[in-house]
Amino acid sequence: MSKDTSINKKNIEFSKADKNYPINAEIPNNIMVELTNSCNLKCNFCYNMKMKRKKGFMTFDLFKKIVNQSIELGVENMGLYTVGESFLHPQIFDFIKYAKQKGIKYIYITTNGQVLNKNKIEKIFDSGLNSIKFSIDAGNKEKYETLKIGANWNKLIEVIKEIRTIRDNSNSDLKIFASFTVMTDNFDELKEYNNTFANLIDETNFSLVENQGSQVDTNSFYSKDIASVIENIILPIEKWHPCGMLWNRFIVTYEGYLTICCVDFENQLLYGDISKESLAESWNNEKIKNYRKIHKLKEFKKLPMCYNCDSIKRDEKIDINKLFSL
Repeated sequence: MSKDTSINKKNIEFSKADKNYPINAEIPNNIMVELTNSCNLKCNFCYNMKMKRKKGFMTFDLFKKIVNQSIELGVENMGLYTVGESFLHPQIFDFIKYAKQKGIKYIYITTNGQVLNKNKIEKIFDSGLNSIKFSIDAGNKEKYETLKIGANWNKLIEVIKEIRTIRDNSNSDLKIFASFTVMTDNFDELKEYNNTFANLIDETNFSLVENQGSQVDTNSFYSKDIASVIENIILPIEKWHPCGMLWNRFIVTYEGYLTICCVDFENQLLYGDISKESLAESWNNEKIKNYRKIHKLKEFKKLPMCYNCDSIKRDEKIDINKLFSL
């Protein structure tokens, strides 16, 4: 997952300098809530279309419980998405309004934008949403619609332009972000992307395609040129590092389970259940402490999803922009 750079930074970014990785962690200041695991697109670099977990939508009662507990713990930042398209949820604007009314300071969302229309765009501004990030991943219509099956390039442009126009004309403080997942099929389109979106998007996060916890085979997404750079990005096994998500955020599935991973499509890394124990009780329970011990000791083979996950193998200090000159 890519960063939203406007989020309140308190306790969110796990310090890479802290080599202690405390087993009993402080309550984080960020929570991600999966409103649904359903998606309207089929992207060939995403596991969603292969997911076996039952598709569903979070209930309003469960969401209220999560928000209320978050407020009690002092959580200030809430992401309303993980592995699905949240704007498919029929109550999403009620959810956003409730969270804002209760005191969540910063609410952010990532979307493909394809289900938005004029009515929903107006509701975005009425709801109190603080930032919206579009997953774009291409620089032109042909490539976009090839990579993101079911998407319409013209619709994407229309939606982003409408949001930008309303934002600017109403003096709204809504932030408009984008993400671009770099791979063989699109890295030569970065100039095209910039030409189209530079005046529409506040900031774009560029990241190298990841295997989503070994759930996606990414080998076919790399050319020889990109592969040569990847060799320098992938760390030797002795330098693999714990995943910050075990320390810097709650992640709640639409069913009410707590997981340590934002791409846990099949609920393989669960440690809690909101119906049985609170966020506070779950955060340092025996299950997540065991997960933290495994990561702290770098015994990743005990967790196959983690052992093969790109995020623990990469040197995050390497600038992805070096790919742009290839």
